[in-house]
Parts: sequence; structure tokens; C-alpha cells
Amino acid sequence: MKKIFFLVAVVMPSVVSAQSYYREAILFSNTQPVGSARIQALGGASVALGADPSAILSNPAGLGLYNSWEVALTPAINITNTKSTLNSNTTSTSSTKFSLDQISLVLSNPNRVENDVWLGGSWGFGVQKINDFNAKIVYNGINPDNSLIDYFIENANGAPTSSFPGIEDAFDLTSLAYYNYLIGPWNIVNDTLSDSEYFSDVTSFVRPSVRQTETLESSGSQYQITLGYGGNVGDVFYFGFNVGLVTLNYTSSKSYAELDFDYTQADSTYQPLNSFNTTEKLSINGTGANLNVGIIIRPIPALRIGASITTRTVYNLNDSYETTMGAEWNNFYYEDLIGGDTLLNSTYVESAILESVYTLRTPVKYSLGGAFFLGKLGFLTLDAEFINYGKTNLESQDFSMSNENEYIIANFSNQVNLKAGVEIRLSPLRLRAGYAINDAFIGKQDYFTLRSQSFSGGAGVLLNQFYADFALVYQDRSAQYSPYLLADYSEPIIDINSSIIRGIFTFGYKF
Repeated sequence: MKKIFFLVAVVMPSVVSAQSYYREAILFSNTQPVGSARIQALGGASVALGADPSAILSNPAGLGLYNSWEVALTPAINITNTKSTLNSNTTSTSSTKFSLDQISLVLSNPNRVENDVWLGGSWGFGVQKINDFNAKIVYNGINPDNSLIDYFIENANGAPTSSFPGIEDAFDLTSLAYYNYLIGPWNIVNDTLSDSEYFSDVTSFVRPSVRQTETLESSGSQYQITLGYGGNVGDVFYFGFNVGLVTLNYTSSKSYAELDFDYTQADSTYQPLNSFNTTEKLSINGTGANLNVGIIIRPIPALRIGASITTRTVYNLNDSYETTMGAEWNNFYYEDLIGGDTLLNSTYVESAILESVYTLRTPVKYSLGGAFFLGKLGFLTLDAEFINYGKTNLESQDFSMSNENEYIIANFSNQVNLKAGVEIRLSPLRLRAGYAINDAFIGKQDYFTLRSQSFSGGAGVLLNQFYADFALVYQDRSAQYSPYLLADYSEPIIDINSSIIRGIFTFGYKF
């Protein structure tokens, strides 16, 4: 089949095993709704609050607390700074992007019949961003221990050369390395040796140190279009439900190169290769649907307890993948007893565009929240989200994805995301602060890990019919990434630290 994914450097080729799809499955399952500026200033905690546009998606029971019509708009600006370090060499990148986080409309229909326990409800319609894939990582450093070519050798070992697809059908990087003469079977050196064990003229005879550099970029987003309803029973019990349609658009590209091969410690006269490089591009798009049901209970005026369940989002996805590899040899005489000797200078192979259609089912998400009100002074709120990423499931009618599902079950498990916030009311001014932590994208045996936490603050003004809120969110992400894996665990490890600063505005009108 195919392919590599963003932030995964290489793929198991068809001569060894099938491709990997699990990483994007986990990425798309780890949604992070951004919501209104008010909610983002509160760390994203919204399950027990209600009467906010974010409730349309997070807990539709919160629509039951509305008693007027409302329209709101939330634009934002995002500034990202990333530092990537390989063997003490640090490379920095930065980017700025504008986005529209949320558009919402609430239509309230209160029941004004006196002494009736049913107090009516509200319909809500919203378009909300639930994931942002815009990112760029660049690293550059010297690796004295190994090369991506060493991975190609390990990956190909055990498979005879007849198992490689023809050059016109080659799409995986190990096959492309074979056709660029970066690896070859030992029997071309000695015909008594195996054609299923491999070597490289670049790394097998004289070990070089090498400069490794890579640029990884991704773009796109997930948006959810939501229609929800929330009802109010006696100002004590609120219930709600929604239906969501999710759109997904994701593109990633990767450019990896090795150059400056230095053999001076072993043999200064040996210089077979000047450089080689790979490029890969993956595009995924599709739509999905889900349901959400929720409640809010107010046992006493000062306390609200909320809970919601979001079903699996079932996506139908289409993707395409393509890759290239080229090498700049130093007029190198490649000796081959089987196929004949070749004088190597520039070599290049590119794959055809490979397309796949498959279904992704994300895990069920359970959310609990509480809010404690300090009279008219403000409130404290706390949310917890429970997601078992091991329940992520992939399926295709065209090929088996059982290996992917088994890997997900073995390496991903329950995660708890926490969000907390506080609001102080100095009428008509509101002051807010929040904190959130998300450890979702971590696998037990995976080689890309991610931890993120965010600190937020903001202020708002509430007038008779108009309100305006502002939030400033600082998100800190730390990660480790390896472009390839080796059997002895000597692969390079890149430390990645990102800081994201988001400025969010919400403008709303009640009528």
C-alpha cells in the first residue's frame, strides 16, 4: 500500500509489511475545540457553565440557560515559535496565522406560563474549529553514529530483491533507496552471499559522520457544524443534545536530506556520496458525523454540575500520497556482479500518486465539569475529559487495517485532559484566568511524544445587549521525535519545544 505520515520519517515497505495509518487516526481523534474568547480565557472549561456559544458543541444542555436570542463571532490570531535541537544544534522557526474560531446563533424560546416547571429551551447553531494542523518543524545537526540508510538496510533485510516492486510501482522509501543504489544485496559483491541481506557503500564499509536536516510542515483544520437544543426544567435540571457534521482538511509535507558525509577519521580518500534527499506529501480530506448528549444539574444556586458524552465521530476519508528520492554521487563506480557495474553521479526516483479510501472511528469522549458561583463576585470551574485512544478504529474495503488497529490497542490508552478557570465580576467588567493540560498524543512504544499545557487570561465587558471578550492563551508544547528507528535504539532524537500565543476576540449581540 503506502505511506508515511507527518512527523514519521519512514514507512515499512511493501517488501516487509503494510503501511502505517495510526498516527493521523490519533491526531484526528485528539480534537481541541477552541470556543469563545470567554471560554478560552477559562482554560476551555465549559461543561457546567452554559449560556455561552461554546455550549452548542461542548455540552448542549448549556443552551437551556439562555433566555434571549444571541449571535456571536470569534476571530483569532496565532503566533507560533518552535525550537528543534539535534545534538546541541538548535534551529528556530516562527509563523503567524489568522483564523475564525467560531460563528454561532442561539434562538431562545422560554416558556412564560406562570408556575410551570417547564421553562422552555433554545436552539443553537454553530460552526467551530476543533483542530488546527498548522505547524512547521526544522532541524539541522551532525550525527556521528548512524544514517537513514542504516534504517533502509534493517528494513530490507530478510526480503529478497525479487520482493521489491518494479521501479514504476515503488512508493516506499526503502524501495526508492534500492533504486538509488543507496542499498544493495550482498550477493552483488560475492555471489555466494544472500540476496536478502543488504549493505551500503555509504555506511557499511567506512562509517561516516553526516549532517541531517529535515523540514516538516502541516496545514489544515477540522471544523464542526453543529445543531443543538437545550431545555430547562425548573432552573434545576438542564438537558440537551446536538448533531455534528465535521469537515477535515489536512496536508503534510516533509523534506529530509543527508549531506557532508565525513569519512576523515577512517579513510579521508573515500567519498562515494555527496548527498541524498527525500520528499513526501500526504493530503487527507473527508467528512464525519457525531452526536452529543448532556445534562447540567443545579442542586443549589451556587453549584452547577455538568456531564456530556460525545459519540464516536465516523469519518469517510480520502487521501493521496507521493514521494521522491534523489542522490548526488561523487562519480562513484558501483560494482555489481549480478546486474553489471555502473558509474553513479545523479540518481532520482519518484513514486506515482497513491490514493486510499477508508473509514475512521474516533473514541467516545466523556466530559465532567463543575462550577461554583461566589454570588455576584464570579465563579470557579473545572472540567475533566476522558478519552480512550485505544478505541480508535480504522477500516477499509480495499485492504486490511488490522495491523493498524492492533498497534493502536497496544500502544494508546486512556487519557485525562484537565481544564480549570476562574472569573471575577466587576460589573460590567469580567476578569478571567485559566489552565489546561493535554497529554493525549503519547504512545507506549511510539517514537513521537507530545505534552502540552496552556495558561490563559482575559477580560470582557457585558452591556445590556452587546458584549465583547478578549483572551490571551499561551500554550507550551514539548516533544521528542526520531526520523527513523534502529534495532539498537541509537536513532537520533530531536527535542522540540513550541510556544503558541493566541489572541482571541468574541463579539456578541443579544436580542
